[in-house]
Amino acid sequence: MTQEPRSKASTGRERQILPRKSLPASVYVLAGCLVVGLLSGCTTSGNPTPASTNSASSPSTTAGVRQTDDAGRPLPFRTEHANRWSINNNGTTYEPCTQIADNIVEQFGLQSDSVADVAGSDFQTARGCRWKYSDGMSSIAQFVGNIRQPERGLDGYKAMNSAGKTWYPDTSINARRVLVASTGPGACSVYLQSGDAVVVTLVSKFEIPAAPTEEVCKTASDFLKATLEQIPL
Repeated sequence: MTQEPRSKASTGRERQILPRKSLPASVYVLAGCLVVGLLSGCTTSGNPTPASTNSASSPSTTAGVRQTDDAGRPLPFRTEHANRWSINNNGTTYEPCTQIADNIVEQFGLQSDSVADVAGSDFQTARGCRWKYSDGMSSIAQFVGNIRQPERGLDGYKAMNSAGKTWYPDTSINARRVLVASTGPGACSVYLQSGDAVVVTLVSKFEIPAAPTEEVCKTASDFLKATLEQIPL
């Protein structure tokens, strides 16, 4: 992934290790780049170029801003980001916001109507959605972003994104390799390669005491497994 300054107007972050007696106000502000510790940086240098689409399924637009995925499925929200799809995240056609069904979201105890774009600014690496639990803070997000050196696959991705994370043994789902990592109590992410991109499933639990990391990682793996059928190789 590209190593650029993080956007100030992004949409979430993985939980940091905090004392259990009290939580600073910053914990309750779901701001900063959601890909902190996941995708290195929110943006990349260069001129924004919207991802090309199949002419047979030309996406609908609002004032020139694309509102559907490559297959013509509408986003569950209106985006103002003209480069939501870009050279930063066009390595896979997978779009979590349109390809994860409401029944799967609800199966995991999430509120389907809480769906929101993970991108808080234009031309970000992360492209996907976040769904909240009933507490309004804990969430599951799934998003994609291009691998900076796709020829190195997940090995290269892991090597370039080790800072600040504890990596656990790799696992597999339906014979597809999955990376597992955490940045602290209550946070776990699993990573799956799709084309020249990585699909990140991030579970963030804001609880006292913090949920066991093993439990949070299992939720992330289960959510990925439930959506795997839609994710191309």
